[in-house]
Amino acid sequence: MVDFINEVEEELRKDEYNRLLRRYGPLIVAVIVAIVAVTGYMEYQKFSKDKAARATSASYVAASDKAAAGNVDQSISDFMAIADKAPAGYAGLSLVRAAALKLEAGDSAEAVRLLDRAAGVFETRRHEQLAQIKAAYILANDGAYSDVINRLGPLMEKDAPYEFLARELMGFAALKSGDETLAREQFGYLESIPGVPATIKERAKQNLSLMRTADAAAAMQAPEPVAPETAPLETATPETPTTQIETPNEN
Repeated sequence: MVDFINEVEEELRKDEYNRLLRRYGPLIVAVIVAIVAVTGYMEYQKFSKDKAARATSASYVAASDKAAAGNVDQSISDFMAIADKAPAGYAGLSLVRAAALKLEAGDSAEAVRLLDRAAGVFETRRHEQLAQIKAAYILANDGAYSDVINRLGPLMEKDAPYEFLARELMGFAALKSGDETLAREQFGYLESIPGVPATIKERAKQNLSLMRTADAAAAMQAPEPVAPETAPLETATPETPTTQIETPNEN
């Protein structure tokens, strides 16, 4: 009797499973197919990206080899081609390398333009600001100190990747452009706060010392002020009255 009941319950369960399968089976199959399709697409995307990265890396190395061999123009052309189609990281690096080659060839204006473009391509803040500070150094070397000062504000923010280098360059550009107040502010900051690399701190101290020496020398060479001329006081001589002595007439 017990076996019969168990068999009946098993048949009932099978009937319920079949009913559920008929009702929800297509949906379950569709979900499974979708999961498999999405997983396959993601794996394909990953494979494609890896393949593209390997191809870009090979192109980057080949362009670098051309530059090392002296074929600079072709190397720059190859780096520019990489920048047009590569992912952000390789595109930015290619522009930075092209900028370096342009700078070596004496075209600083084009080097700055390429570095500005690289800063706009990079996705990480550190790489973006690295391109920006490289451009600022080139402008400083060319004597475009006002341009340097205008560019450095965002790079000097607290905890920016190149804050201390940017402040040092700001102090240098301010000093060269005649703004000693701004120069002292930046060099004094670098000299006084903790965490500044020793080499930057030492250069800041030296610049402040040179500024103090220049001020002292200028003060010593300054001519003595000339006092205004005063008119001499005239001494008035009192007039001596003339006394007439009358002599009596002798009669």
